[in-house]
Amino acid sequence: MLARIDKLHVVLIKPSKYDDEGYLIRFWKGVLPSNTLNVLHGLTEDVRERRVFGALPIEVTTFDETAEKVPVERIIRWSKEPGINVLVCLVGVQTNQFPRALDMARRFKAQGITVILGGFHTSGTINMLGVDEPDIQELLREEICVVAGEVEGKWEGILSDYLHGRLQPLYSFAQDLQSLVDIDDAPLPRASSKTMEHFAYPSFATADTSRGCPFSCSFCTIINVQGRKMRERSPKSIAAMMRRNFHDNGLSFYFFTDDNFARKKLWRETFEEIIKLREEGLDVTFMMQVDLARKPKDFVTLAAKAGCTQVFIGMESVNPQNLAAEDKKQNKVEEYRGIIKEWHDAGVLVHTGYIIGLPWDSKEQVAEDMRFLKDEVRPDQASFFMLTPLPGSHDHREMKRRGDWMDPDFNKRDSFHPTIKHPLMSAEEWTEAYEEAWKTFYSKENMIKCLSKWTDNPYNYWNLMAIFFWYKNAALIENQHPMVAGFFRFKDRKERRPGYAVESIPVHYWKRAKEIAALLIVWAKFIKEMEEVWLQTRKKSETEERWLEQIQKTQSDIWQALRIGEIQNIYNSAKDNLPERVRTLLAPLDDLSSRILYSRRDLNRFLKQWEHLRQSIQKLRLVESETARKWLDEIQQIQNNIRFSDRIHEWQDTYQRLRDSLPSKAQLSLIKYDAINDRVVYSRQELQRIWSESLSNLRHLKLWAIRPYRLSRAMARDFFLTTSFANTFREFSKLGTH
Repeated sequence: MLARIDKLHVVLIKPSKYDDEGYLIRFWKGVLPSNTLNVLHGLTEDVRERRVFGALPIEVTTFDETAEKVPVERIIRWSKEPGINVLVCLVGVQTNQFPRALDMARRFKAQGITVILGGFHTSGTINMLGVDEPDIQELLREEICVVAGEVEGKWEGILSDYLHGRLQPLYSFAQDLQSLVDIDDAPLPRASSKTMEHFAYPSFATADTSRGCPFSCSFCTIINVQGRKMRERSPKSIAAMMRRNFHDNGLSFYFFTDDNFARKKLWRETFEEIIKLREEGLDVTFMMQVDLARKPKDFVTLAAKAGCTQVFIGMESVNPQNLAAEDKKQNKVEEYRGIIKEWHDAGVLVHTGYIIGLPWDSKEQVAEDMRFLKDEVRPDQASFFMLTPLPGSHDHREMKRRGDWMDPDFNKRDSFHPTIKHPLMSAEEWTEAYEEAWKTFYSKENMIKCLSKWTDNPYNYWNLMAIFFWYKNAALIENQHPMVAGFFRFKDRKERRPGYAVESIPVHYWKRAKEIAALLIVWAKFIKEMEEVWLQTRKKSETEERWLEQIQKTQSDIWQALRIGEIQNIYNSAKDNLPERVRTLLAPLDDLSSRILYSRRDLNRFLKQWEHLRQSIQKLRLVESETARKWLDEIQQIQNNIRFSDRIHEWQDTYQRLRDSLPSKAQLSLIKYDAINDRVVYSRQELQRIWSESLSNLRHLKLWAIRPYRLSRAMARDFFLTTSFANTFREFSKLGTH
């Protein structure tokens, strides 16, 4: 067969998946490149460079479907060209991507193109359940070549079988987990510059420096595909890859996809080789996955010195009962804070993986655990996953043996759909608990808390800010898991899952127009929220700090005397339970409690308005329901115990002096008082209030209530603020987009 072809064209495709409406998921810009795609690219290029098949030209083309449209018709045309032999390889196929991979494989097979399919789904299924599983048998019936296990040392043999017309239906290399391939000197992953153009961060690369994990977590597929014995690439070869990628493709940041970098035997030597690269002047950095078990004392220090900017830790739960149920014995909840502090002290961000739906989770317990996670454990970032039995895991095999129900649609095995019956939650409650976990952790308040830790570290600050943009957009706007999502979703009308109708052009594009319009509105609000986060956490100049300290010292005295923080806390707790009329009458409380006072005039006006509010509360008590009265009584009791009249003159004198030492109000226009935390912060609250009032007046056609001058000023200030944020983000995100 070799004599009958002029060129072998290997097309490597990492497939995507379908959404709940059957549309293919693809983004304008991806974020997380596929390591498996890079591994197969490197192996194929190695075969070409070593001229394994003599003078036969070999071309390799890669596609990552999450961010790149796979031109199926063009690939078919390539296969029709005289003398060109096209081999399509669907690589790194995970369980949730299997339906899409199978559909694509069928299209290629229908045109006479040979297709090979492999990845964690086929590997895990065959290793744990055998080849008789329906999905494996379906592939074999369709004459799609199935690969299970790793192909280092085997890839040229598979290509040789294909070229000589003896390709086997099945290649299985992983049944004996004690005798897996040695990857010490295996060809290294190689990124495609063409594919990387479709990703938001072209300098972002993925690579594995080792495989396997010594632990035995029951939900994990790694240990049953890559084994529990650690196998490693040589440290020198890793450094050589990083040097080549830096000079040839500008790749400077790596996500080392090793399941557990901390259990590598050669971790020290690997760090030392990367340190040498940095000493050569190569600004390379990386993130890695580690466990929570104890490590050598210098592990964290050396990791930071080697350029580790972030660690991903499989925390999974803060409930010891859940950890025991999943055989996660190495995790000790009482040690979480100390471990995170050690990484923080070294200047490294901590990203935790957390599973929602473990056996002891309930909707109420998950909410309480989220509070503990963000307020007590305090990682910088979190990824949430629904417990999902994946083929290749111990959990999946045991559920199959017991005959437990699992959703038969593999497309939903993506860790953000409920696919099993939970003992304590309905599917709806489970989904709500999962979604609420994302909302809680990525709330404005918690993002402010996380970023505030890194105000003095610009690299980590902007690194984390970029991550928040990525994660909150993916989880709460695009409704996809961040690890498979990107920026701005595409929806191809015709790329729809079989069984779903292809809509007419007018219907489809009208729906998309409405979706994009809604998306733009949501994104505008999202950007304003992130501006608020930036304003409250950004590094301030010494002059600003001095102004804020003066204002805070003066105002804190008054706010404590009036016990405004306590009243605000009560109101915040009661707000959702109060009748609409009461909320409307008490609305000035939010404005008054956050107002900044600059002068005697401001103080006098404030005290008058505060007294008016106190009288309004007294009147409301006489007419409102018993539920509302309970909260109002609590506020009034605090107010009745306040005695401050003898201090008014003292405050007035203080403000007389203060006014002379402050800049103009325009320079201090974006500050407010955080009554609950008793501090002055920068905020766009006043701008937001102007926009909300103006939009409300417009909706109710109260055009006379719209004040053009105030609106114009707000528009100018908002434009200036957004421009400043964008420019600052653009300038400093170069420090930390990893």
